[in-house]
Amino acid sequence: MTASVSAFAQSKEELLERRIQQLEARLKLLEGEVSKREKAKPAGLRDRGADRQQAAAGTSAAEGTQGGAQQQPGQQKSTVAQEAFLARDNIPTLQSNKFEVSQSFDYGRATSFVQNDRSFRATTTFRYGIANDVELALSIPYFASQRRTNAFNQTIVRNTSGLSDISVQASANLWREGEWYPGAALTLGLSIPTGDAPYDLQNLRQGVIPTDPLTLNQSSGHWVPRGSLQFFKTVDPLILFFGIGADYAIPKTFNDIKVEPGYRITYNMGFGFAVSERTTLGVSFNGALSERMKVGGVPVANSVNELLTARFTLIQRLGQDFWLEPAVTLGLTDDAPDAAFSLSLRKRF
Repeated sequence: MTASVSAFAQSKEELLERRIQQLEARLKLLEGEVSKREKAKPAGLRDRGADRQQAAAGTSAAEGTQGGAQQQPGQQKSTVAQEAFLARDNIPTLQSNKFEVSQSFDYGRATSFVQNDRSFRATTTFRYGIANDVELALSIPYFASQRRTNAFNQTIVRNTSGLSDISVQASANLWREGEWYPGAALTLGLSIPTGDAPYDLQNLRQGVIPTDPLTLNQSSGHWVPRGSLQFFKTVDPLILFFGIGADYAIPKTFNDIKVEPGYRITYNMGFGFAVSERTTLGVSFNGALSERMKVGGVPVANSVNELLTARFTLIQRLGQDFWLEPAVTLGLTDDAPDAAFSLSLRKRF
């Protein structure tokens, strides 16, 4: 009798061991499938918090089964990585047939020895994903500015407002990032001179700066095609990005005098850090270097500008596909504004 009981117990242990081995093999197979699906996602758009949030949702569901509070349907996560928004203008992040509208408000200050500038800009941007790696965008800006000039014993105040230059662009991922190399995206755009030209048309002269020194105008007056190449690399929980581009203001004739702003080289670099599933912090440096302007075919002295700014951004998800993005920008060169404050709202459909 004792031998029979012992044989039964041994048989039961062997059956249990085989069952454990089968479960371990199944778990490894599932892990391999999940890994393959993650690698197949577009570079720069992987939601690295997705697995963590799904695990948290699973835990919440388990707690709800055991008597805890269950997760509400309205608390579902977005499928887009927030860190990619920091290089939003150069990296496509919309999925195919997805639509996005954003509204940004910017306030800037600049002070020099004889002038004080204040500027406000409200920009509405529409984006559409025509494919997972291709995106179109349209931006419509409105501005209002004030320039106070101290001239001898009087102060001249000029207020200016109106529509600025509308811009359109297309961006596409060229290749996806790998384990040891970054991904890359190409952006091609065009700025349309829908705003007033910033020039003092009554006093245009060869070789003299053509802009009105008493007015702060935020439009260029030229058609400006541009292109940029953006690189990005994910190092969880960071996304690193850097890029370079160029634009060219097409010459235009005003009062029989040709104005040629010329080429401008642009660059950027920075990183984003995922603090939590809803919160991302980012730092970026943005610069531009323009060549010497020509007026009437004569180069203008002191017309080479170098602009460099540092931008600190908070991206906060408020709900399903809805974000709030405050930012502070500090000027690092004399040609850049002293400081600017921004607030953006972004919604996807």
